[in-house]
Amino acid sequence: MTDPLYVSEQDPVVLDGTIDAASTLQMVHSSDSLDDYDQKLHAEHRDLNSPSGIIRCKLMDFSSGGDNWEITATHDPGSGSVTWSRGTDHAYYDFGPTSTELPVEITATSDASPPATKRRTIKVKTSPLDAQPDRPRR
Repeated sequence: MTDPLYVSEQDPVVLDGTIDAASTLQMVHSSDSLDDYDQKLHAEHRDLNSPSGIIRCKLMDFSSGGDNWEITATHDPGSGSVTWSRGTDHAYYDFGPTSTELPVEITATSDASPPATKRRTIKVKTSPLDAQPDRPRR
């Protein structure tokens, strides 16, 4: 079992998209591909110590293979599907603290003619700072 990618004290948490050599959509944080972490991201932040605290997760649009790719995303927090908001160059959602990993369905659509579509599911968990003091550090 692979440990998730742990991100601490970042708001927003920014994930970049890319198309890998196998023509698969991958999400990357800094130089870390979520593919190396079983598609799991755990973000901790002191703002989440408050039940009303939030942190933003941004999925950036990207260019690859001469095409521009626009990202859209949805997740279900248990009360029905939620479509992420759009900025000029990204999809985003403001997460409060979560008790479990939430599957996020990501779609990247190219501006090619005809458009190509790539999909990826990642799992996101957000928690207060030091909520898991015994977890492995990276």
